[in-house]
Amino acid sequence: MTLTAITRRGALVLFLGAALSGRPAAALDTKAAESFVAEVVEELRALVQNGREGPAGAAEFLALLERRSAIDAVARFAAGRAWRDMNEAQQKAYLAAYRTYISNTYQNRFGEYAGEDIVVGGAIDAGNKGVIVKSTLVRPAGAPVAVEWLVSDRTGSPLLADIIFEGVSLAITLRETFGGMIETRGGDIDRFIADLATSTGA
Repeated sequence: MTLTAITRRGALVLFLGAALSGRPAAALDTKAAESFVAEVVEELRALVQNGREGPAGAAEFLALLERRSAIDAVARFAAGRAWRDMNEAQQKAYLAAYRTYISNTYQNRFGEYAGEDIVVGGAIDAGNKGVIVKSTLVRPAGAPVAVEWLVSDRTGSPLLADIIFEGVSLAITLRETFGGMIETRGGDIDRFIADLATSTGA
């Protein structure tokens, strides 16, 4: 899936635009967005290099996400229509389960990139959506991977709204994964939340 295809689908853009709308849309400076992503990459690099695994590593990765991403907005998008069907207690439990899932899963995934590096370079003004910052995952033992970062400052400061690996949106991938989990559980939201909290996405 290309970035153009993702934008054309519109669902991600419309949802995140509403979810992050704490103030009128501002023109996020491309240089500032690029600098922000470079800082995030440095933090990710440090986490990978320290090699910390298990709960401690997952906790550090989650702390990074809390600081640097629109974690609740993406979580709500990933739940899809199920979010609106949840009561307040279920929504609270889901957000907690989402944090456990995302920190365990992607701390492990980024850990697989030890010995590789991300080079940030170039940014595109995407209007009200924010700024798309381009980067390349350099792999000594494989072909380079294009990684794009959607940065929004609608909450007042830059935050990651999505990460796109080789044209595949992380937010949309999560939405499809969670939708499949809910469907296989017959729409049972409580079962979905309980299972999400113990899943590592493997």
